Amino acid sequence: MNARKIIELNLEWFKQSGVMRPADGFWGVAERVALLGGNEAAAKIKERFPVFTMVRPNVAVIEHRRADCTMQTAYLFDLAADWFVSSSFRETAENLIGYLVNRSGLRNCSKSDERCGLWGWAAPIRMDAYWTDDNSWVATILMLLANRKRPELRDLGLQTAKGLYCYVKPYLDNLSEKGLDTEIEEEEPRVAGIKLNPHWIGLVTMALAHASKTDDTLPYAQLAEQYYALVLGGPPAVDKMYRDVAQNGLKWSLSEYAYLALTASICARQFKSELIRNVARTAANALVNNQQSDGHWAAQHIESPAAANLSDLIYTDNWAALGLYHAWLLFDHDSKYRQSLDRLFGFLADIQDRDPDPVFRGCWRGMYDTNIGTWGGGDRYEGGANSIYTGWTNAPVALSFLLDASGETLFA
Repeated sequence: MNARKIIELNLEWFKQSGVMRPADGFWGVAERVALLGGNEAAAKIKERFPVFTMVRPNVAVIEHRRADCTMQTAYLFDLAADWFVSSSFRETAENLIGYLVNRSGLRNCSKSDERCGLWGWAAPIRMDAYWTDDNSWVATILMLLANRKRPELRDLGLQTAKGLYCYVKPYLDNLSEKGLDTEIEEEEPRVAGIKLNPHWIGLVTMALAHASKTDDTLPYAQLAEQYYALVLGGPPAVDKMYRDVAQNGLKWSLSEYAYLALTASICARQFKSELIRNVARTAANALVNNQQSDGHWAAQHIESPAAANLSDLIYTDNWAALGLYHAWLLFDHDSKYRQSLDRLFGFLADIQDRDPDPVFRGCWRGMYDTNIGTWGGGDRYEGGANSIYTGWTNAPVALSFLLDASGETLFA
């Protein structure tokens, strides 16, 4: 496995596939490439994601500029600029950051709005939507970038993290008091994704770990402990659909354990919490114990096709790479996590797209069918084989290779 070549190919995909036009990232990065030919979800994709460019017949670039996709891609290019000693990669990172902060219009700057400091879903869509998962990634990466000689980004990230804290605390307080069997749900949520899932509030705690490094105005560690004291119990009663997809006696889908291995590892390191450390080990062990022999995990997510032979690169295997990497570091280079991570890296290296077409070359598509040895398995409007995401798939997968090769981390 040649990590340098794998990363280089993927960065070239970002530059050449059409997801950045111009290719230097000045106007951000599109959410994904959607292949519409034979795609059972094509009509719904066009309905739910109405801003797109047909770059050729049956190949659409979904032009939504999402804050999380932009930040994940910017961080990938910024780290790559150091590792490859590339001024071009640095320029792309700077352009992507500048786009999000100065040109996207996604940040809520209205001081009269209680969500001031949070980031909207996507430009140029006019939608009153603020998601906990997206905002958690933006806050985390802004604060990581602030440590990379961009101190002016710290306050933006911190304001986002503090806003997330204020939204999730009442939910966790209620759940802690009433228990997981309670039927609690916001009637008119001001921020979407306030759920116990590691995909949602788990990611919030990752942002809070970073915020706690420079801010002592809120009890971030206390809220994190409150969350991790609950999460292994599985979804609350109102979210039973998330438990229904779990298998092998687990309380969550494997996708959620992938997120949990990442967020709990980061929080355990920052807050020096034995409780959170135990959660991180439980999550990482769930991944190790349920890994397929070829290195992937069974696809189980409710928003994508599900089967043991399917590798889900939008919701599962991508986050498992980051989760196992940080768990391996947290637990003093425990060999079982390294071996699991290496099996996954080998799998991801083998399936990286080598099609000479620049729309595909160097990417990872959304789903791989191990039975037939190629991309496949079906489609959903946000998941499946024919969605090739910038953030959520390609940026985090390439980032996992780059972090491992360079020794960098997402720890606070």
